[in-house]
Amino acid sequence: MGSRIRVTVIVCALAGCVAAMAAPSASAAEAGCTLTPTAGTVTKTIGSRTYLVNVPAGLSGPQVPLLLSLHGAGSTGAQDEYFTGWTPFAAAHGFIVAYPQARPSQYSGAWDPYSADSADVGFLRDVVADISAHWCVDPRRVYADGWSNGAVMSQREACDAADLFAAVTSYGGGTPTLAEFAKPCQPSRAISVALFAGQYDFTYAGLAENASEWRQVDGCSSNPAHTTDTYGSQDAYSCAGGTTLLARVVANTSHNWPFGAQAEDQRNRMWSFLTANPLP
Repeated sequence: MGSRIRVTVIVCALAGCVAAMAAPSASAAEAGCTLTPTAGTVTKTIGSRTYLVNVPAGLSGPQVPLLLSLHGAGSTGAQDEYFTGWTPFAAAHGFIVAYPQARPSQYSGAWDPYSADSADVGFLRDVVADISAHWCVDPRRVYADGWSNGAVMSQREACDAADLFAAVTSYGGGTPTLAEFAKPCQPSRAISVALFAGQYDFTYAGLAENASEWRQVDGCSSNPAHTTDTYGSQDAYSCAGGTTLLARVVANTSHNWPFGAQAEDQRNRMWSFLTANPLP
Protein backbone atom coordinates (compact mmCIF):
# COMPACT_ATOMS: atom_id res chain seq x y z
CA MET A 1 0.00 0.00 0.00
CA GLY A 2 1.40 3.41 -0.97
CA SER A 3 2.17 5.99 1.67
CA ARG A 4 -0.55 8.33 0.45
CA ILE A 5 -3.21 5.65 0.81
CA ARG A 6 -1.89 4.64 4.26
CA VAL A 7 -2.06 8.23 5.46
CA THR A 8 -5.55 8.61 4.00
CA VAL A 9 -6.93 5.63 5.86
CA ILE A 10 -5.18 6.43 9.12
CA VAL A 11 -6.48 10.00 9.10
CA CYS A 12 -10.00 8.83 8.32
CA ALA A 13 -9.99 6.19 11.04
CA LEU A 14 -8.26 8.13 13.79
CA ALA A 15 -8.94 11.83 13.24
CA GLY A 16 -12.61 11.08 12.90
CA CYS A 17 -13.52 12.88 9.76
CA VAL A 18 -16.68 13.93 11.53
CA ALA A 19 -11.86 -12.24 17.29
CA ALA A 20 -13.56 -12.48 20.49
CA MET A 21 -16.43 -14.91 20.69
CA ALA A 22 -19.33 -13.72 18.54
CA ALA A 23 -22.83 -13.37 19.86
CA PRO A 24 -25.53 -15.47 18.20
CA SER A 25 -26.48 -14.21 14.76
CA ALA A 26 -29.98 -13.20 13.78
CA SER A 27 -32.25 -16.17 13.23
CA ALA A 28 -35.80 -16.64 12.11
CA ALA A 29 -38.16 -14.51 14.13
CA GLU A 30 -39.24 -16.33 17.22
CA ALA A 31 -42.81 -16.65 18.34
CA GLY A 32 -43.86 -13.50 20.11
CA CYS A 33 -41.72 -11.04 18.18
CA THR A 34 -43.40 -7.77 17.36
CA LEU A 35 -43.47 -4.96 14.84
CA THR A 36 -44.81 -2.52 17.41
CA PRO A 37 -43.17 0.86 16.73
CA THR A 38 -40.87 2.58 19.17
CA ALA A 39 -41.76 6.02 20.50
CA GLY A 40 -39.40 7.69 18.06
CA THR A 41 -35.73 6.81 18.32
CA VAL A 42 -34.94 5.15 21.64
CA THR A 43 -31.75 4.15 23.46
CA LYS A 44 -30.99 0.52 24.26
CA THR A 45 -28.18 -0.80 26.45
CA ILE A 46 -26.04 -3.91 26.05
CA GLY A 47 -23.68 -4.24 29.00
CA SER A 48 -21.72 -1.00 29.12
CA ARG A 49 -22.55 -0.01 25.56
CA THR A 50 -25.54 1.57 23.87
CA TYR A 51 -27.30 1.87 20.55
CA LEU A 52 -30.23 3.84 19.19
CA VAL A 53 -33.06 2.12 17.37
CA ASN A 54 -36.09 3.37 15.48
CA VAL A 55 -38.94 1.04 14.58
CA PRO A 56 -41.34 3.06 12.43
CA ALA A 57 -45.10 2.74 12.52
CA GLY A 58 -46.92 0.80 9.84
CA LEU A 59 -44.43 -2.01 9.28
CA SER A 60 -45.93 -5.09 7.69
CA GLY A 61 -44.53 -8.55 8.29
CA PRO A 62 -44.08 -11.22 9.04
CA GLN A 63 -40.47 -9.95 9.03
CA VAL A 64 -38.76 -6.73 7.98
CA PRO A 65 -35.21 -5.66 7.05
CA LEU A 66 -32.77 -4.16 9.56
CA LEU A 67 -30.08 -1.57 8.78
CA LEU A 68 -27.22 -0.70 11.14
CA SER A 69 -25.80 2.77 10.40
CA LEU A 70 -22.31 3.36 11.82
CA HIS A 71 -21.15 6.88 12.67
CA GLY A 72 -17.70 8.34 12.05
CA ALA A 73 -15.00 8.81 14.66
CA GLY A 74 -15.54 11.82 16.90
CA SER A 75 -19.28 11.55 16.25
CA THR A 76 -22.32 9.80 17.75
CA GLY A 77 -25.21 7.66 16.66
CA ALA A 78 -27.55 10.61 17.16
CA GLN A 79 -25.47 12.80 14.86
CA ASP A 80 -25.33 10.02 12.30
CA GLU A 81 -29.11 9.72 12.41
CA TYR A 82 -29.47 13.45 11.77
CA PHE A 83 -27.00 13.73 8.92
CA THR A 84 -27.74 10.53 7.02
CA GLY A 85 -31.53 10.85 7.08
CA TRP A 86 -31.97 7.10 7.43
CA THR A 87 -34.79 7.37 10.00
CA PRO A 88 -37.40 9.06 7.78
CA PHE A 89 -36.20 6.94 4.85
CA ALA A 90 -36.76 3.78 6.90
CA ALA A 91 -40.29 4.94 7.74
CA ALA A 92 -41.02 5.49 4.06
CA HIS A 93 -39.50 2.18 2.94
CA GLY A 94 -40.57 -0.14 5.75
CA PHE A 95 -37.54 -1.22 7.73
CA ILE A 96 -35.92 -0.90 11.17
CA VAL A 97 -32.83 1.27 11.53
CA ALA A 98 -30.31 1.29 14.37
CA TYR A 99 -27.38 3.55 15.22
CA PRO A 100 -24.83 1.75 17.41
CA GLN A 101 -22.46 3.86 19.49
CA ALA A 102 -18.69 3.34 19.33
CA ARG A 103 -16.73 3.11 22.56
CA PRO A 104 -15.57 6.38 24.12
CA SER A 105 -11.94 7.17 23.37
CA GLN A 106 -9.54 10.07 23.00
CA TYR A 107 -11.22 10.55 19.65
CA SER A 108 -14.66 10.96 21.25
CA GLY A 109 -15.89 7.61 20.02
CA ALA A 110 -14.19 5.53 17.34
CA TRP A 111 -14.66 2.06 15.90
CA ASP A 112 -11.78 -0.42 15.74
CA PRO A 113 -12.06 -2.11 12.34
CA TYR A 114 -8.43 -3.26 12.30
CA SER A 115 -7.53 -5.40 15.32
CA ALA A 116 -7.97 -9.15 15.25
CA ASP A 117 -9.52 -8.95 18.72
CA SER A 118 -11.74 -5.91 18.02
CA ALA A 119 -14.65 -5.90 20.47
CA ASP A 120 -16.71 -3.95 17.96
CA VAL A 121 -17.39 -6.94 15.71
CA GLY A 122 -18.96 -8.80 18.62
CA PHE A 123 -20.84 -5.72 19.79
CA LEU A 124 -22.49 -5.24 16.39
CA ARG A 125 -23.49 -8.89 16.39
CA ASP A 126 -25.00 -8.28 19.83
CA VAL A 127 -26.96 -5.30 18.53
CA VAL A 128 -28.50 -7.38 15.74
CA ALA A 129 -29.30 -10.19 18.18
CA ASP A 130 -30.84 -7.79 20.71
CA ILE A 131 -33.11 -6.15 18.14
CA SER A 132 -34.04 -9.52 16.64
CA ALA A 133 -35.01 -10.82 20.09
CA HIS A 134 -37.73 -8.15 20.32
CA TRP A 135 -38.76 -7.25 16.77
CA CYS A 136 -39.50 -9.45 13.76
CA VAL A 137 -36.27 -9.03 11.79
CA ASP A 138 -35.74 -10.91 8.55
CA PRO A 139 -32.39 -12.70 9.04
CA ARG A 140 -31.75 -12.66 5.29
CA ARG A 141 -32.06 -8.87 5.15
CA VAL A 142 -29.70 -7.52 7.80
CA TYR A 143 -27.44 -4.80 6.39
CA ALA A 144 -24.75 -2.36 7.51
CA ASP A 145 -23.87 1.12 6.28
CA GLY A 146 -21.08 3.32 7.56
CA TRP A 147 -19.67 6.81 7.17
CA SER A 148 -15.95 7.65 7.54
CA ASN A 149 -14.48 5.53 10.37
CA GLY A 150 -17.89 3.82 10.44
CA ALA A 151 -17.47 3.04 6.74
CA VAL A 152 -14.24 1.20 7.48
CA MET A 153 -16.14 -0.65 10.21
CA SER A 154 -18.98 -1.62 7.88
CA GLN A 155 -16.39 -3.18 5.58
CA ARG A 156 -14.90 -5.05 8.56
CA GLU A 157 -18.36 -6.48 9.19
CA ALA A 158 -18.37 -7.72 5.61
CA CYS A 159 -14.99 -9.34 6.27
CA ASP A 160 -15.81 -10.91 9.64
CA ALA A 161 -19.60 -11.30 9.78
CA ALA A 162 -20.72 -12.28 6.28
CA ASP A 163 -22.83 -14.98 7.93
CA LEU A 164 -24.93 -12.23 9.53
CA PHE A 165 -24.81 -9.20 7.25
CA ALA A 166 -26.26 -9.77 3.79
CA ALA A 167 -24.47 -6.78 2.20
CA VAL A 168 -22.83 -3.53 3.27
CA THR A 169 -22.31 0.01 2.01
CA SER A 170 -19.48 2.39 2.84
CA TYR A 171 -19.30 6.19 2.42
CA GLY A 172 -16.06 8.12 2.76
CA GLY A 173 -14.10 5.26 4.28
CA GLY A 174 -11.20 3.03 3.38
CA THR A 175 -9.83 -0.47 3.64
CA PRO A 176 -10.11 -2.28 6.99
CA THR A 177 -6.89 -4.17 6.17
CA LEU A 178 -4.42 -1.36 6.80
CA ALA A 179 -0.90 -2.58 6.03
CA GLU A 180 1.46 -3.96 8.64
CA PHE A 181 -0.93 -4.48 11.54
CA ALA A 182 -4.53 -4.99 10.45
CA LYS A 183 -6.42 -8.26 10.37
CA PRO A 184 -6.85 -9.56 6.79
CA CYS A 185 -10.26 -9.69 5.12
CA GLN A 186 -11.37 -13.30 4.81
CA PRO A 187 -15.18 -13.45 4.63
CA SER A 188 -16.93 -16.79 4.90
CA ARG A 189 -18.49 -16.16 1.50
CA ALA A 190 -18.46 -13.63 -1.31
CA ILE A 191 -20.45 -10.60 -0.10
CA SER A 192 -21.81 -7.60 -1.98
CA VAL A 193 -20.10 -4.32 -1.04
CA ALA A 194 -20.75 -0.78 -2.29
CA LEU A 195 -18.00 1.82 -1.83
CA PHE A 196 -19.00 5.49 -2.09
CA ALA A 197 -16.57 8.45 -1.95
CA GLY A 198 -17.02 12.16 -2.57
CA GLN A 199 -15.29 13.63 -5.59
CA TYR A 200 -13.35 16.11 -3.45
CA ASP A 201 -12.96 13.91 -0.36
CA PHE A 202 -9.47 12.90 0.70
CA THR A 203 -10.73 9.30 0.86
CA TYR A 204 -11.26 9.42 -2.92
CA ALA A 205 -7.49 8.83 -3.24
CA GLY A 206 -7.97 5.37 -1.76
CA LEU A 207 -11.15 4.37 -3.59
CA ALA A 208 -9.46 2.54 -6.47
CA GLU A 209 -7.22 0.51 -4.17
CA ASN A 210 -10.12 -0.24 -1.83
CA ALA A 211 -12.18 -1.49 -4.79
CA SER A 212 -9.24 -3.50 -6.14
CA GLU A 213 -8.91 -5.27 -2.81
CA TRP A 214 -12.60 -6.23 -2.79
CA ARG A 215 -12.33 -7.43 -6.38
CA GLN A 216 -9.75 -9.93 -5.17
CA VAL A 217 -11.72 -10.92 -2.06
CA ASP A 218 -15.00 -11.41 -3.94
CA GLY A 219 -13.56 -12.90 -7.15
CA CYS A 220 -14.94 -10.14 -9.36
CA SER A 221 -14.68 -9.60 -13.10
CA SER A 222 -12.02 -7.22 -14.38
CA ASN A 223 -14.34 -5.26 -16.66
CA PRO A 224 -16.95 -3.18 -14.81
CA ALA A 225 -20.12 -1.68 -16.15
CA HIS A 226 -19.44 2.08 -16.03
CA THR A 227 -22.30 4.57 -15.80
CA THR A 228 -22.58 8.32 -15.24
CA ASP A 229 -25.60 10.18 -13.91
CA THR A 230 -26.62 13.55 -12.48
CA TYR A 231 -25.08 12.90 -9.08
CA GLY A 232 -21.94 10.94 -9.90
CA SER A 233 -20.43 7.98 -11.71
CA GLN A 234 -19.83 4.36 -10.82
CA ASP A 235 -18.28 1.05 -11.77
CA ALA A 236 -20.24 -2.12 -11.05
CA TYR A 237 -18.43 -5.48 -11.02
CA SER A 238 -20.02 -8.92 -11.24
CA CYS A 239 -18.51 -11.16 -8.56
CA ALA A 240 -18.59 -14.72 -7.29
CA GLY A 241 -21.82 -16.22 -6.03
CA GLY A 242 -23.95 -13.63 -7.81
CA THR A 243 -22.59 -10.79 -5.64
CA THR A 244 -21.74 -7.27 -6.79
CA LEU A 245 -19.01 -4.76 -6.06
CA LEU A 246 -19.91 -1.12 -6.62
CA ALA A 247 -17.39 1.75 -6.60
CA ARG A 248 -19.13 5.13 -6.84
CA VAL A 249 -17.78 8.68 -7.00
CA VAL A 250 -20.30 11.20 -5.64
CA ALA A 251 -20.02 14.37 -7.71
CA ASN A 252 -19.26 17.82 -6.32
CA THR A 253 -19.04 16.87 -2.66
CA SER A 254 -16.39 16.13 -0.07
CA HIS A 255 -16.44 14.16 3.19
CA ASN A 256 -19.83 15.46 4.28
CA TRP A 257 -22.97 13.41 3.72
CA PRO A 258 -24.66 14.90 0.61
CA PHE A 259 -27.55 17.34 0.94
CA GLY A 260 -31.04 17.61 -0.53
CA ALA A 261 -31.79 15.71 -3.72
CA GLN A 262 -28.28 14.30 -3.87
CA ALA A 263 -28.68 12.85 -0.37
CA GLU A 264 -31.97 11.26 -1.35
CA ASP A 265 -30.32 9.83 -4.44
CA GLN A 266 -27.56 8.34 -2.29
CA ARG A 267 -29.98 6.75 0.16
CA ASN A 268 -32.01 5.33 -2.72
CA ARG A 269 -28.92 3.89 -4.39
CA MET A 270 -27.61 2.39 -1.19
CA TRP A 271 -30.92 0.86 -0.20
CA SER A 272 -31.54 -0.51 -3.71
CA PHE A 273 -28.09 -2.07 -3.65
CA LEU A 274 -28.60 -3.61 -0.21
CA THR A 275 -32.05 -4.99 -0.86
CA ALA A 276 -30.92 -6.51 -4.18
CA ASN A 277 -28.44 -8.63 -2.21
CA PRO A 278 -30.16 -10.65 0.53
CA LEU A 279 -28.27 -13.29 2.46
CA PRO A 280 -28.06 -16.47 0.34
